[in-house]
Amino acid sequence: MHCAKGKTGLMTTDFYHLLISDCALAAVLLGLFFYVSRVSRGVRGITAWGVAHFVYSLGAALLDGTSQVASRSGAQDLAHAIAGLGGLLACAGLIGLAWSVIQFVHQRALLPGERALMPLALALPLGGWLLYGHGDIQDAQGAAMSAVEVFALAVVIWQLRLLRAGPDHVPARLMMTACVALLYLYGRDLAHALTGRYGPNPSWVNADLSIWFMLNFCMLMLASFRAAEALRQSALLDPLTGALNRRGLDSELRSSARFVTLEGGLAVIALDLDHFKAVNDHHGHETGDQVLQRFSDVVRGCIRSNDLFVRLGGEEFMLVLRETSPEVAHRLAERIRTQVMSLEFPAPAFRVTVSLGIAHTRYRHTGFNDLVRLADEALYAAKRNGRNRVELRMHPAPVL
Repeated sequence: MHCAKGKTGLMTTDFYHLLISDCALAAVLLGLFFYVSRVSRGVRGITAWGVAHFVYSLGAALLDGTSQVASRSGAQDLAHAIAGLGGLLACAGLIGLAWSVIQFVHQRALLPGERALMPLALALPLGGWLLYGHGDIQDAQGAAMSAVEVFALAVVIWQLRLLRAGPDHVPARLMMTACVALLYLYGRDLAHALTGRYGPNPSWVNADLSIWFMLNFCMLMLASFRAAEALRQSALLDPLTGALNRRGLDSELRSSARFVTLEGGLAVIALDLDHFKAVNDHHGHETGDQVLQRFSDVVRGCIRSNDLFVRLGGEEFMLVLRETSPEVAHRLAERIRTQVMSLEFPAPAFRVTVSLGIAHTRYRHTGFNDLVRLADEALYAAKRNGRNRVELRMHPAPVL
C-alpha cells in the first residue's frame, strides 16, 4: 500500500485522503471477517486476516501519509516517530496476513517456526528505526516494509496453492495472481527504497488498492465457503476439538471410495490420554478441555489432510490412515506421542501423555470393525506396558 516517489516527491491531499479511506475500508472489512468467523463456528484464520489487514493498512497509512504530512509541516521528530511506528505496524500486519492464510489453509494452530516469523520480520523496521532515527528513516522503513511484503506475499502464494478442490479453487487462484502482481509492484518499490527514492507516487496507488480490494473480496469468498461448509459439517464434528464425531466417521466410511485402493495399506490408530480423569479431578474440567484442544492441535499438525481424526468420546480418539505403511504409521504415532509429552500447561504445572495402539492391514477385504478391535487391543497393550507408548499389531492375512 505504498509506492515509489514521483518526479516531485510531494504527496497530494487526495492521496492522503485515499490512504485514510483505505484504513476506513479495512475497518469495515474487519467487521465483516469477524461476522463470518462467528457464523463459521471456529474456522481458523478468518478474523486473523481482518485484523492483520487493518493493522497493515494503518501502518502503511502512517508511513506513507501521516509521517510525510508531519515532515512537510516541519515536525521532523514527530515524522520520524510516526514513520517508525508505521513500519512496525505494517510489518506486523503483513506477517499476520501470512499467519492467517497458514491457519486458514491447514486449520491448525501455528507451529513454533511459523510463530518465529513475527520477531524476525519486526527486527527489520525496528533496526531501521534505531539506526536511522535521526536520518532518512523513510527510506529505511520503506525498505523494511517492502522486504516483508515480498516475503509475506510469497508465503501466501505458497499456502494458497494447496487449495485445489471444490469452490476454493477459483478464488484461491485469483488471490495467487493478485499476489504475483503485488510482488512485482513491491519488488520495484524495494529497489526504490534501497536507492534512497522511497515515497508516495499517486500514479499507481489506485492499482495497488484495487488489487488489495480483490484480495479481500476473494478471502471473503473463501471464508463464506468455509462458513457454509462448517454449518453443514457441524453435526459431524466434535464442537470442542473439531475432530470428527462418530456420526462423522460413519459418514466418511460410507464414502467407500476412500478405502477401495490400499496400495500402501490401511492403518487405524487408537489414542487415549493417560490418566485424563485425574486431570479433570485435580485441575478442573476447564483445564481438561484445554488439554483436549491442545492435544487435538498436535494431532492435526502431524497428520495429512486426507487422514481421518475422530473423537470417540471423552479422552478417546482414533486416526484412520489410508495408503500408509506400518512403518509410516508407527513414526506418526511416535511423533504424536513425543509432541504431546512436550506440551506444557500453566501453574500448577503438569504434563500429559498419550498411549497409542496401531492396527495395520495390507488386505483389501479386511473388515473395518475388525481393524478397530485390533487397534483397541494394541492400545490396551500399551496401557498394560506402562502407558505413554506405541504398540503395533498387524492384521493377519484372510483365510482363503
